[in-house]
Amino acid sequence: MKTLRRQARAFALQLLYQTEVGQTADPRSQERFWEHSKASKKAGRFARGLVEQTLEHREEIDRALTAVMENWRLERLPVVVRNVLRLGACEMRIIASEPVAVVINEAVELTRTFMDEDSARFVNGVLERLHRGVEAPLPPPAAETG
Repeated sequence: MKTLRRQARAFALQLLYQTEVGQTADPRSQERFWEHSKASKKAGRFARGLVEQTLEHREEIDRALTAVMENWRLERLPVVVRNVLRLGACEMRIIASEPVAVVINEAVELTRTFMDEDSARFVNGVLERLHRGVEAPLPPPAAETG
């Protein structure tokens, strides 16, 4: 059974994906998303907070992620991987309401759900390096499917 926060993170990822691919942060589009999401009020509230904070601090988050991804450019990563990394970085650095190990584990599980094991290992490595402030070469993420 999924936890409320895990469900909320999945909703947040889907909305960030929709925002990036559709290149819109139109409030009407977001409201339509929430109407069809079947999220509980608590999950919706947590997901909205994640999305708002991630979008508000996106430049800072992207700089921090880029700094630990030697030989990788954030914009070249699959959209799902890029946004899981942003969510994880936001939870670790901006929101900081959960232990870092929980945030990283949730990001890895989210990646496994929407991508694959190679991408999950990549996300784990990037977020660990972000947490530790370590720069090192990373294995390649899997290509996005679908």
